[in-house]
Amino acid sequence: MLSTLIERQLEGIQDVGTIYNVKNGAEALKCFKTNYIDFVLLDLLLPDMEGVQLIPKFKEINGNTKIIVVSAESDITKIKNVAKLGIDAYVSKMNNDQQILKAIKSVKNGKRFISDDILELLFSDDHFEVMPTSHSQKFLTKREVEILEYIAQEMTSKQIADLLLISRHTVETHKRRMMQKLKVTNTAGLIKAAYDKQLLKS
Repeated sequence: MLSTLIERQLEGIQDVGTIYNVKNGAEALKCFKTNYIDFVLLDLLLPDMEGVQLIPKFKEINGNTKIIVVSAESDITKIKNVAKLGIDAYVSKMNNDQQILKAIKSVKNGKRFISDDILELLFSDDHFEVMPTSHSQKFLTKREVEILEYIAQEMTSKQIADLLLISRHTVETHKRRMMQKLKVTNTAGLIKAAYDKQLLKS
């Protein structure tokens, strides 16, 4: 169920069509079967079922639907299991409405989105492996490479964040992870290692 503020904000986004605000999983599924839904803002805690049960059903009806999960879940295993279902964004309920709006805009622009506190949970997970340096070029994520290219263009974290519709903190988190993967300690070392390993074009 959307808050009044989010609903007003959605109406202000360009090219947003009809907004369906439903109260439970049964209503959501009925709405999905009778309408073409481009985007779903899904709460995992619904009055009649777990929201995660709806994800494969939504995908089966319309594989092109973009799904944004909003949840208070903090169990890292459960978060990973939800992510494996092919969602497009995961936002913590602990974030404000503005963070949810960023996720919506990001997904609308064809990008995935994870809120800052969820990223921190993933990065602090003991089973989140950092790949050996010799294989780093194979294991930088698409978003990391994208941010790396902007860093090489001497853009600040704030400029990158504004461009990608994410927070500055998220950019810094990606940057820190890349440094760990490439075993460097500063931005200059990061760029040098990126060129040495041909992660960036000369």
